[in-house]
Amino acid sequence: MNVLFRYFCAFLSILVFSCGIINGQSGHPITVHIKYDKPINGYMVTGEFFPFESQSETGQVTLRFTSLEGGQDFVYSNVGKTEDGNTETPAKFTGHNICEYFFADENTRFHNGDTLVFHYNTEPGIFENSPLYYYAEFQFFDVDFDGKEEFLVSDYYRGKGGNDYEVYEITPKGLKKKTFKPFDRITNTTVFDADRRVITDVTLVTINSSNYEHRYTF
Repeated sequence: MNVLFRYFCAFLSILVFSCGIINGQSGHPITVHIKYDKPINGYMVTGEFFPFESQSETGQVTLRFTSLEGGQDFVYSNVGKTEDGNTETPAKFTGHNICEYFFADENTRFHNGDTLVFHYNTEPGIFENSPLYYYAEFQFFDVDFDGKEEFLVSDYYRGKGGNDYEVYEITPKGLKKKTFKPFDRITNTTVFDADRRVITDVTLVTINSSNYEHRYTF
């Protein structure tokens, strides 16, 4: 009886483990593997995208950055997190590469185990004067003029001011988000003046077509 019970427990463990793989990580039913076609800023970048539904270009993501030059490895992930200031709304991610794939065909669906190979696009889009890459999911950029590049994650928002960007410091313990102004509202209309060490936050107001500018000096 004890032997049969042990065999049953072993079988059950294998079944649960297998279901965990089939259903994806962190409870997500769909896991789409992603990788970039070439190193970026000295990093090999791989990860997983977890769409909220099979026919959804939004979801959550984990990106792993493995240094090819002896630098520090790190991971970006919003899996299991919620939107800032809203504990009910799950954090979301989408990007140009995902949208390009998803909207190429109206019948496109994500399937568990899919693999997508991304191209890192450094074009500024319609924001020709912006140093931020409009089509890239992330970017390394010195936003505070201290000589060290921060890690920026793009929310492919495509609004009047372009995309919104989260800003992170790369620390020995991982990524640390900058949540204070002006780093909590970086967009493609933000102006960076490295010579004067000034960041200008340009807020575009749709109602009366006005622009409000706030300057921050470092």
